[in-house]
Amino acid sequence: MKKEVTLFLIFLCLIACKTKTHYDLAIQNVNVFESQNKTVSKNKTILIKSDSIVAIVSADDKIFAKEIIDGKGRLITSGFVDTHIHFRQMLDLANRNAPKKLDQTYRKKITKKILRYGTTTVLDMGQYESWMPTTLDWQKNPTSAYPNYYITGAAMISKEKKNPAPHHTIVQDPYKKIQEYDSLGATSIKLYSHLNIEDMKILVKEASKKGMKIFAHTDRNKVTIQEAMEVSVRNFEHFFTVVPSVLNLKTDGALMEKRFNLKPYDHIDDFAASMTFFFAYIKENAELDKKLLSLFDIMAKNEATISTTIHVLGAAAGKTSFFSSFNHFPIRNKPSYPDYTEAHKKELKKAFDIMMQYLKIAHDKGVSIRIGTDNREAGKSMASELVLLQEAGFSTKDILQIATWNGAKAMGIENEIGSVRVGMKADLIIFEKSPLDDPEHFLSKKTIIKGGEKYISETDQVVAALEIINNKDSQQMLKYINNNSKKFEAYELLEIGYHLFHIGEIEVGKSVLNQLQIVYPNFKEIYYEDAINRIAYELAENGMIEKSISTFKWNTEKFPNSSEAFENLASLYEYIEKKELAIKNYEKSLELNPDNKNVQDMLLRLRK
Repeated sequence: MKKEVTLFLIFLCLIACKTKTHYDLAIQNVNVFESQNKTVSKNKTILIKSDSIVAIVSADDKIFAKEIIDGKGRLITSGFVDTHIHFRQMLDLANRNAPKKLDQTYRKKITKKILRYGTTTVLDMGQYESWMPTTLDWQKNPTSAYPNYYITGAAMISKEKKNPAPHHTIVQDPYKKIQEYDSLGATSIKLYSHLNIEDMKILVKEASKKGMKIFAHTDRNKVTIQEAMEVSVRNFEHFFTVVPSVLNLKTDGALMEKRFNLKPYDHIDDFAASMTFFFAYIKENAELDKKLLSLFDIMAKNEATISTTIHVLGAAAGKTSFFSSFNHFPIRNKPSYPDYTEAHKKELKKAFDIMMQYLKIAHDKGVSIRIGTDNREAGKSMASELVLLQEAGFSTKDILQIATWNGAKAMGIENEIGSVRVGMKADLIIFEKSPLDDPEHFLSKKTIIKGGEKYISETDQVVAALEIINNKDSQQMLKYINNNSKKFEAYELLEIGYHLFHIGEIEVGKSVLNQLQIVYPNFKEIYYEDAINRIAYELAENGMIEKSISTFKWNTEKFPNSSEAFENLASLYEYIEKKELAIKNYEKSLELNPDNKNVQDMLLRLRK
């Protein structure tokens, strides 16, 4: 009998011990925001096993877990979802020039840019097709160490478009393109504004058969939002793209420029400003205003969604706390539109406020708004966009739903991500101060839980190095790198080196790349001809002629078989009237490519 009692007590002990370690993480005493229904449940404890939420109980319940976080009555929400980023923007060495191949270390870059700000899920809306095997592996194998990363592949355009950007793909055969993406394992596609309606119809039909999610960017008067909805597109990119669906960019654009005394835009910041001015132009035109409001009604009826991308336009208008653009280069910390007077800038701020009023109207009419930041500082811009929504009159609960549930639903992952419920992934934000008490608290400190584990923010070595550079001390920065080189990833040293080229610190940039080769001898992709060419042209445009020549020369050394490299160097010599050097390099270019008609003409003219 005594033996039986002893065994029974051991059995009870084993059960108790097992119970105590049943949960991997418990987040006690929190107020839970459930995004789908916009409700708040107070005094709760969230119980997590592995990477999922397995129970939500009263904070008074006694629980046992391997790790316990005391929420101290703070607000907890699902992690943010950004439905329009470009990883390429974060890796660009010059505009539209990023590394053509990725390895696993690059995944850390997106973590440092995104996860520390509370964005736990992103959709990369257009990338090099050469990246897809790697990035689809990231998509299929999420971990607690990185954001959930989804892709659409390259942006699809029709074959009549010439010289496409490297992150676009010309669709020669729509049927084969969808089959190709499906065989790779892609679950979403992006239709771009250079796509004609015939190709769009086939792509949508074939992608729908495969169960793919379809996203469309329509802003060139080629296909309107209304026409895209007629062929069953429901997800649209960038709120400013409603403009071309209610007016003609060419004819109305000329009238808009005349109304606000603007010159035709010739820079990406000008473009952002122009798209903002269009909303003020629409507001002043009763017929166009009616068309836009009608478009919102049609979109709501069709349960359409549209991403925001308001930080970039707000930054161009001077309405944000920091600057970021669609294009990072040329490097700048404020918008570049030298033709704008103070009156222009004042009108631009008003136009931005009008745009935000229209965004609020679209939301109130039932259009599903989701966050899509589309800039190099995507993570940081997420919080900025939430504040801009608050300033436009959106309720805090609506903003939290927009930042979480709406994006997840558009991506078709709302059963796993986007709200705090049992069975969902444990990707969570614990706010230090609740935005429900004060919307400014969107910017407050946050504790990030990714995949059931507390995220520990790592030092962004690129940011640390660039801060030294921004203080005009490149030699001090080089010393910092040499002393800490093993703390840098290879891609980080690559980015810093090219950043130095952009600001004219050519020799220091070369030193950084030399250090990269020493520390990472197996890292091969260091020199990119197109990126170096573009940087050299920027230096020339900024009056740094000798540094531009040095950079072009360097390109001919790294790419001695490139006809274009010698042609570019020759054209700069011609510009500064060094005729003999121009002829010499044009001759070398022609030697490498005898069929280059442009170089033939240049030589003929110079020899005369």
